[in-house]
Amino acid sequence: MPESQVVTRENASERLFTRIVVVSEPGRNGAAALACATALAATSSSQLTIVATAPQTATHCRSCGGVSPQAYNRAVCDEVAQDLQRATTRLDLDADDMNLKLLIEGADPPLADWIAQGEFDLVLLPARRSGLHFRSHPTARLLRDITGADVHVVRTPGRHSPSRAKA
Repeated sequence: MPESQVVTRENASERLFTRIVVVSEPGRNGAAALACATALAATSSSQLTIVATAPQTATHCRSCGGVSPQAYNRAVCDEVAQDLQRATTRLDLDADDMNLKLLIEGADPPLADWIAQGEFDLVLLPARRSGLHFRSHPTARLLRDITGADVHVVRTPGRHSPSRAKA
């Protein structure tokens, strides 16, 4: 399986998934991953879980005037939780049809371990920048190794994608 793959309804719907997890991250690729997950969950009556991670720090934020790590970490958690809530309000699913999870670094298991424990059938990850291109997600390879789930990296088509190339 390639390191990075665009997931569409056509190639992901070849198999019925009962448990889908999507990692919510800001940006166009994050929105594309959420849209793909929503479409798949709606057409297959799958259980959809949306997860976001809140990084934490143990050091003082010098650029913020020495804010305590606890205050900074709380602010990060609040911001990620608000982003997660905003992302789900735009989805065309009932709140009962999805689960939301905020993973706090250091307090919860790492993302890959949490996904592996959840026994999901399909994992959708937004592509992240690698050099000049959006190619993969840092967790994709690990998830492919430790889970039996189909792991797909979702990206929005760019100006130079093969599907938009001139004939």
